[in-house]
Amino acid sequence: PMRRHLRKMNVPPEESQTRQVVLYIEDNAIATRLVKRALEKAGFDVDCAADGDEGLAKLAYHGYEVVLLDYHMPNRDGLEVLRLMSERQRTEPVVMLTGSGDELVAVEAMKRGAADYVAKDKENRYLTLLPTILDRAIRRHQAMLQKQKWEQERERLIVELQAALAKVKQLGGLLPVCSSCKKIRDDDGYWRQVDEYLYKHQGAEVSHALCPACTERLYGHALRGENRP
Repeated sequence: PMRRHLRKMNVPPEESQTRQVVLYIEDNAIATRLVKRALEKAGFDVDCAADGDEGLAKLAYHGYEVVLLDYHMPNRDGLEVLRLMSERQRTEPVVMLTGSGDELVAVEAMKRGAADYVAKDKENRYLTLLPTILDRAIRRHQAMLQKQKWEQERERLIVELQAALAKVKQLGGLLPVCSSCKKIRDDDGYWRQVDEYLYKHQGAEVSHALCPACTERLYGHALRGENRP
């Protein structure tokens, strides 16, 4: 039924799936139209920005799977935009578009965190490469995020396990004490006097004395010169 409904709307079934959204930052209107048409034909949604400032503003309010960034732009070139994205902790993968002969720019972009780069050519052959390169950058970024998620989950489980082991160790240190005679049960299951247990496990000699309450209970009458009935 859903497939028939899509046919009535003249929407191909494959386009009903979630499309990857690209932010394309480019000041050249002709290049923008060419790239936008090529990417949309390949199945991407493309949001365009005419310069670096507009692109940064859109990044602040919208989510994108990838950013396609032209190097040659007025006011802020691509490297400057890439730097500001890093300072603002933007994590979207960036693919830099450079002109022919800008290999050093491409290397610098990669050093600053760009996921990949594409060199424009006069014959516009780069348009056929863009969809594959953007898709690869998105997949790598998603794999990195998944790895980070697994590592965070692993660290969380380690912390929980350490806490559980500490609790088991704490519980293992509890002493079973008879509530009546106050003897302590040792690891072998024998009930021993407190002084005997402490000497065996801690090597501590126990000196016997009476607390004030027990002294009063046992010998108070004698200390006061009273005769017991």
